[in-house]
Amino acid sequence: MTSLVNKVKGKLSIHVRRRSVALLDGGYASVHKGRSMDFDDLREYAVGDDIRDIDWRASARHGSMLIKRYVAERHFSLIIVMPAGREMSALAAGGEPKRDVAVMAAGVLGWLAVRHGDDVSMVVRGPDKIHATRSRSSEGHLELLLQEVVARSQPDSPPSDLPELLRHVGRTVKGRKVLLIVADDGVDAPAVEDALRTLRLRHEVLWVDVADLDPLGVSPTQQVRDVTTERALPDLLVEDRQLATEFGAAENQRRADVATMLRRTDVSAARVGHTDEVVPMIVRMLEKRRRRGR
Repeated sequence: MTSLVNKVKGKLSIHVRRRSVALLDGGYASVHKGRSMDFDDLREYAVGDDIRDIDWRASARHGSMLIKRYVAERHFSLIIVMPAGREMSALAAGGEPKRDVAVMAAGVLGWLAVRHGDDVSMVVRGPDKIHATRSRSSEGHLELLLQEVVARSQPDSPPSDLPELLRHVGRTVKGRKVLLIVADDGVDAPAVEDALRTLRLRHEVLWVDVADLDPLGVSPTQQVRDVTTERALPDLLVEDRQLATEFGAAENQRRADVATMLRRTDVSAARVGHTDEVVPMIVRMLEKRRRRGR
């Protein structure tokens, strides 16, 4: 069996230069940014530091801006929230199975967590119920989680239910965690907004949307099937330009509604359609989040 963690690390070695590794590490660390009550020492102010940490008296004596440095808690828990299901066996925008893109996104963030000594677990939709794994910090454990995503994302898997999965996490996950939600394309914003708002009150939330293959962009000779119904999509979208235009407009509006909802709930988000896009996308998402000072 091919090691999925090694695939993740191989993709990182291809795409990530040393500076990007630092951005990934720094961006991941910023997810946990916060104050501890334990004062450590003072250091020079740097762009992006919280002005509330400036020690004005010490700065006046020293002649330059100094900020208070606190002892931060080192270990955190990352929970991968994975709808999985037969929808993830469909093709992503780049032509790969969506489960491959989902595994890469979960693998990169999971590897960063393990690299930092943090625990990783997963909440995933099972055949008849929602399944939560144990929380551990090792590459072997991460491998098991990624293999489970593949096993639960086959054409004969049960359908996913992201809204119910989010509500379950809201009811059962205690304490402050970092949640990585890997969402299938086609999310209806009103169906998940209340659950996301509840999660965001208690946890740090990252959202990765796996983009569907665009049926308007495929070759007329290529047959596209709906994995939920196992039926081939009709040729009307290719033959009827008005219908294709209306479909495209409706899909663009749905995506805009989801993006607006994620901004409204203060959830850091990214959209990805190929495994080659995952690492740069996560670098951008974490760096953007770090610049926001959260």
